[in-house]
Amino acid sequence: MSGIKKIGVYGGTFDPPHRAHLKIIKESLFQLELDKLYVVVSGDPWMKGDRVVASKHQRQEMVESALRGYKKVCLLKFEINKESPSYSYQTLEYLKTPGNINDFYFIVGSDAAINMDKWEKPLNILNSSKIVCVPREDIPNQSVETKLLDIYPQAQIRFLKNIDEKISSTTIRTFIQRNESHKEYLNKNVYTYILKNKMYL
Repeated sequence: MSGIKKIGVYGGTFDPPHRAHLKIIKESLFQLELDKLYVVVSGDPWMKGDRVVASKHQRQEMVESALRGYKKVCLLKFEINKESPSYSYQTLEYLKTPGNINDFYFIVGSDAAINMDKWEKPLNILNSSKIVCVPREDIPNQSVETKLLDIYPQAQIRFLKNIDEKISSTTIRTFIQRNESHKEYLNKNVYTYILKNKMYL
């Protein structure tokens, strides 16, 4: 068993990436004792529709700038490089090559997890990884757990603790459009990138 590594997979649109995303990354590494964490920037996410504002390459560059200096964290470009809509089960299949016996931890917000029955091939995700939910105040953990166990009774589910950041990418984009203060919510590299490229105006 000593050869088995604990691998985290944390995906999102990151439009833009902000301090709450970085908090989730740090707490996932610590609480799950991960050997490696893949951050997956979605290419053309099937769920978000036209709500994605920045291009996938801009979002990739922002995430890369935010992750500078992070150990054990790797940007996975699998979904970015796809021309078709990206699905989480495909990303996990890509990482779980034949003979790969590592433990995978799929990190997802409770708001997304509670709707996993609407995802493409949710059983593939629940069967191939442990589900790690990022709690939300407006969604009880028990409701999320019940929903996931209804899909796959053998699902292994846990919830991150100490995630108290309440900012969202949508709110930050609104602040920028209104010329309101938003610097405190962003990594300095991301803030500089947004200013330089005149994004979200």
